[in-house]
Amino acid sequence: MWRPRVLRSGAGRKGVQLQIQPVDAGPARRLAEASVVPVILLAVWYALTRNFLDPGIYPGPDRVLASLVEIIDLLPSATWVSLRMVLLGMAVGSVTGLATGIIFGYSAFIRRFFEATLDNLVRPVPLFALIPFFILWFGVGYAPQVSLVALAMYLLWTLVTLEAIRNVPHIYIQAALTSGASRFHIYRTVVVPAIIPHLVGSLRLAAASAWGLDAAVELIGGSRTGLGFILLVRNQYLDPAGMMMIVFVFCTMAIIFDQTVRFIAAKVTRWSPRTDRGLVGSMLGN
Repeated sequence: MWRPRVLRSGAGRKGVQLQIQPVDAGPARRLAEASVVPVILLAVWYALTRNFLDPGIYPGPDRVLASLVEIIDLLPSATWVSLRMVLLGMAVGSVTGLATGIIFGYSAFIRRFFEATLDNLVRPVPLFALIPFFILWFGVGYAPQVSLVALAMYLLWTLVTLEAIRNVPHIYIQAALTSGASRFHIYRTVVVPAIIPHLVGSLRLAAASAWGLDAAVELIGGSRTGLGFILLVRNQYLDPAGMMMIVFVFCTMAIIFDQTVRFIAAKVTRWSPRTDRGLVGSMLGN
């Protein structure tokens, strides 16, 4: 629902401001609207599995929920194991990738030597194809999972950081040069802060990708204690309901990561025009 904002100007005359502001629906209404599609999908899923599909192959939501009783004792420790590996891999890969992207953006000399190698030799390699090699090289346990997640985060953050630097508005640099700032000072105080809002979306993508890679490594046998291992065991026991429950746990962890990133980003980048709820931001739902 939209309404124009009316202001008085001059001698009691009224004018209509060009900016149109949305009427805030409130948290309760937003939650209700967001729940409509999931509730419909859940009802369709239940109806299909009760009337048309084989529940032994396509378990319904009731059977998936019932399978939680069988694995509930294993979930806390398994979730903690997977969480530690994802967090460690993300931390190592993100920090090194961000630092590499910043260095590439600052030094054309270094970029000429290494960027082509990353773009043409390393980044095109399918990461999932490397999983057997990582297990062979690092053995079974934390090492292959952390290493693969770290590599994926490194390649992602190197690329997005460098592209964010290249897309910094030129007017920012011109204004800093006019004030007499040095090249390093401009890079540290103008360029690096300017790219922070643009990295938020990449961080959300990185979190989802990290959980996907962790699940893939565990399924191939990279772990004996994580969520992926429980998923593998449920598969061996031909338990699709238990498998789907583990998938839901993976999804839940990814959603928690995503929402945490959004919350922190909204606080950290409050100063950025990207988070300003003007007309365009409100219309696009930002």
